[in-house]
Amino acid sequence: MTTFRLKHIAVASTLALAALGSSPALAQLSANPAAAAIVADANLNDRVLFVSGASAVFAGFGQIATTLLQPGFVRFAPLAGTGRTDTDYVAFAGKLAAAAGGWAAGTNVIIINRTVGGSVWGVNPVARATSIESLDVSAASCTAGSGTPAAPFRCGLNNRVPNAGVSDVAPALFVGEINNEGETPALPLRPDELATLTALPIYTLGFGVPVTNNVPDTVRLNRATLNGILSGRIQTWGDVRVGADPALPAALAAADMLVCRRVPGSGTQAIANLYFGNHPCTATTNTPMNRLDTPAWDVGTRTFTVEGNVGGLNVVELNTSGQVRACLNNAVVASGRSFVAAATPATLNTVTGVVTPGTGYTHFTTADRSGRTTLVQFRDGRVHAAVGLLSLDSLSDSRTGNTGWSFRPLDGAGRMTWNAPPAAPTVSGSGRHATVANLIDGTWDKVGVISFNIPARTTGNMEALANAVVTAARDPQILTSQPALRFAAVAVHGSPDPANTGQVQRVAFASNDQCGPLNLLP
Repeated sequence: MTTFRLKHIAVASTLALAALGSSPALAQLSANPAAAAIVADANLNDRVLFVSGASAVFAGFGQIATTLLQPGFVRFAPLAGTGRTDTDYVAFAGKLAAAAGGWAAGTNVIIINRTVGGSVWGVNPVARATSIESLDVSAASCTAGSGTPAAPFRCGLNNRVPNAGVSDVAPALFVGEINNEGETPALPLRPDELATLTALPIYTLGFGVPVTNNVPDTVRLNRATLNGILSGRIQTWGDVRVGADPALPAALAAADMLVCRRVPGSGTQAIANLYFGNHPCTATTNTPMNRLDTPAWDVGTRTFTVEGNVGGLNVVELNTSGQVRACLNNAVVASGRSFVAAATPATLNTVTGVVTPGTGYTHFTTADRSGRTTLVQFRDGRVHAAVGLLSLDSLSDSRTGNTGWSFRPLDGAGRMTWNAPPAAPTVSGSGRHATVANLIDGTWDKVGVISFNIPARTTGNMEALANAVVTAARDPQILTSQPALRFAAVAVHGSPDPANTGQVQRVAFASNDQCGPLNLLP
């Protein structure tokens, strides 16, 4: 089996998908006989491809669907009452545009993509054939919507075994507690389980260094400094200093260090553990700080309360990239609010998941390592300056004046923001920025090679359909047509580029092993 280090495949459509014979007035799948018939036939004949794991393909899955399905396919998303969002699941149902194995063109199929929990859910349950939560695409379950991008059919949840998975890094890297999911970390795959997966590289995704904007862009960061922050050796911003750089403003220098990281099992977290901590590539690694290492976390109430005056490190674990962005943004919002001496923290009902707001705190919710609602709150009026972990597909959220954070370069000062899409992001200052040009030639090496993982049990026509998804996802034109990926990802070295996009890497990891160096290739 060939293994690769790969990133979440983005699977959210940006195209206008017409519902089969539907109109915006339709309120459920059963009201659209043509779409309902396709769904019923695909379910009855086991033509449902369920892909779980990283969100890497999520943004581009709508575009991928246009290459696999005939015009008129319909779209599905979770019902509001499920507790899941439109970034947790997406699904499509329609007729194949071309044959997939023995399934002829015109055959009815359903494709479901799950991103809940991140990359490891595209590895462990795929290899172990574990039944996990899925979107229930059926007439009985899909009781709202009309099948369009603006109004997808809204469905409940069920459980099924994934046919394939997506991960930000190769399956072999999900080793140890820090890279596996669950309150009690799942056991990593045994060698015989790992051997059941064929890991196919799809594209290379860049991972940046997001920092809140209350940290001046004159502050220089490098790999060693970030390693020190994530591993807890740097506790306050006053300790962040490279060479003879001038001291920070007094209020920032005294501020606690804040890290907005991902939960174990996330591919984004696994990339950080690899790049900054060298885990699991060497026997001696730098272990990242987690929620148990800092005073903010209260396990009994499932609450992170960041007071901002402990004189040390605070770590907040987040379940999704969107929640990392919320952590960075809310930290800045709280910093700009007035201090309330007699503040009252918000509280979370751990049974119902309902939050009772407090006073003098800015809060939002995330999910813990097992997916349960978790409260995060920052004390208003104190400086909360943070480093986060995000892939570059979050660039669209980094507009000046529209957010509280920006991507920063390594080995220099400055920032990168995307203020005027579809024009390229703007960069300032010195150092190495995570631009497309630097992804192509390897100058920016904090990357994940997104892996599409197909188990040995997925065979025949289903395997052919899974491979068709891989072929479409590898197309550089798919990357360049997706706003979220245009400046965040590049096709892997050797990928065909019939449209001459030029968005193909000129480097590759030695022996396709992300523990090795990036080598420049012809």
